[in-house]
Amino acid sequence: MNSQPIFVECYSGSRSDERPRSVTIAGNIHAVARLLSESIEETTNPGCGRERLRRYRVLTEDGLVLDLIRTDDGRWSLSTL
Repeated sequence: MNSQPIFVECYSGSRSDERPRSVTIAGNIHAVARLLSESIEETTNPGCGRERLRRYRVLTEDGLVLDLIRTDDGRWSLSTL
């Protein structure tokens, strides 16, 4: 999986970074119109242990469908599967 670092502004409810509200990619801000799906994935990396990824698929107001990934340490990236 390839990924590109991004900045994501979120709505924070009962837990931090609960729902993406906007995504900044290469200086361009894309407002999120709708959350299409959300999932949690656990991966096991040799020597690193387990890592939990939160995946969000969003539709932006300008019609883009983006796959966003948030790691346990709070880093966001754009999935480019």
